Amino acid sequence: MMILWILLASTVVVALMLGHLAKMSFRERVLQTAAMLAAAFIFYGLVQLLESATH
Repeated sequence: MMILWILLASTVVVALMLGHLAKMSFRERVLQTAAMLAAAFIFYGLVQLLESATH
């Protein structure tokens, strides 16, 4: 579970930094962050699924 929180926190930081560097509007940064979080959740779910299938 700790890995999930680290992954989510780093995803938010990266998304906000990329948005800032690209001079995106606040709304665009929020949307990008939400998309990256959704991708992180999907990736985490796939990892959990693969781990449960191999055990």
